[in-house]
Amino acid sequence: MASLKVAFHTLGCKVNYYETEALKGAFRREGFELVDFQERADVYVINTCTVTHLADRKSRQAVRRAKKRNPAAIVAVTGCYPQVNPGELTSLPEVDIISGTGERLSLPEIVKRKLEGEDIAPLVTPYGQAAIFEDLPWVPEQERTRAFLKIQDGCNQFCSYCIVPLARGPVRSIPPGKGMEYLREMGRSGHKEVILTGIHLGLYGLDLEPPLSLASFLVDAVTVPGIERIRLSSIEPADFNEELIKVIKENEKICRHLHIPLQSGDDSVLKKMGRSYDTAFYTALLNRLREGLPDLAVSTDVIVGFPGEEKEQFLQSCNFVRESAFSRLHVFKFSPRRGTKAAEMIPQVAPEVKEQRSRMMIALGEELSRAFQEKFLGRELSVLFEKELEAGAGEDGSDLWMSRELRGEYRLSEGLTSNYLRVRALTAGNWRGKIGEVRIEKSFRGYLQGSLVRNTNVYDPAGHNNG
Repeated sequence: MASLKVAFHTLGCKVNYYETEALKGAFRREGFELVDFQERADVYVINTCTVTHLADRKSRQAVRRAKKRNPAAIVAVTGCYPQVNPGELTSLPEVDIISGTGERLSLPEIVKRKLEGEDIAPLVTPYGQAAIFEDLPWVPEQERTRAFLKIQDGCNQFCSYCIVPLARGPVRSIPPGKGMEYLREMGRSGHKEVILTGIHLGLYGLDLEPPLSLASFLVDAVTVPGIERIRLSSIEPADFNEELIKVIKENEKICRHLHIPLQSGDDSVLKKMGRSYDTAFYTALLNRLREGLPDLAVSTDVIVGFPGEEKEQFLQSCNFVRESAFSRLHVFKFSPRRGTKAAEMIPQVAPEVKEQRSRMMIALGEELSRAFQEKFLGRELSVLFEKELEAGAGEDGSDLWMSRELRGEYRLSEGLTSNYLRVRALTAGNWRGKIGEVRIEKSFRGYLQGSLVRNTNVYDPAGHNNG
């Protein structure tokens, strides 16, 4: 088995990416060799998303690409798509193994059985209220400077457009002791930032006995040695109680970036979506969070073209998004999902109208992102460097200030600030996984550019004295 190669492809949310990393560890422990998805492999594992029809299509395309690379390979499809619609995947001749979101740890064994010639029925079990948290162990081999940790799964909310409760089941949480054990391993492995993920993260601990809260988990998480940043993935507006807001504000280790889904800036559309708030509630929440945290970045999700959305409602949504001054937008065209209430609503918005509204909202998001970036020109920000880039290849010639003579001695490094700003700077030596202070000097589309400060071994194109 040691010679068998396995490749992974992941679609969707941060939870999926964490689960893929755990699966890689499970296959590695069984003697498989991990290779890139672009390479020829004996086994291809595709961890799917089913939030939109586009996600389903991308999953099917990945299946076909895998089989084309090696027609003799075993192709295993796992995750949300098969959990919701296994029948659609059984009709694809390229698919050899189908696994939902509850049986993934058995995949290495199932693959071995398939390789031995055994017929494998789809491994998909509908969720019941007695579902338990699937503990997919964190593995130190994650190829990232930042580590993901899934501490929650499932959703009880059933918004009218969303298939996720059917794909993920009810709310379930990792026991706090096990979560802290993984965090300590991450700290010992040198990961300075950990992203806590979940499907409905704000309800962490609701199912535990006795019930706990995300705030109580964070109080312990910030004390773990070696970890300098705790980043939160998406949190629903209604889950920000005073306890959670207080913990975030009082602990600088908790990143100054929050992703709070909006979905629409029009109250009548929010009501049809089955959301548990209106725009007045959302605005009040933003004001409470930003009070005392002037550098806080708030990103959000917006759906355009929801059934019955009129032009006036869309424009109202645009106005609300602009007034909310988000740092980043994730824009989705409404995609009807079979089994949801919204799929049956009328009238459905025409595809060309959804496309036009999507382009308008994306353009607004880019405008807001640039405005948020430019607030930090001239400031010094802490950056966790993640990777090196090839100098001179930036958009608009942005990185061409690095002369050819310096490219052998200095490196162009890129990383993230606490409030999720992407920053590039020249470094002497490898700064991957290190945190440095960067003076921000220029703003470009999608990132900022600056110079490391208080370091005499760093080239400063602006001519500042870094000593």
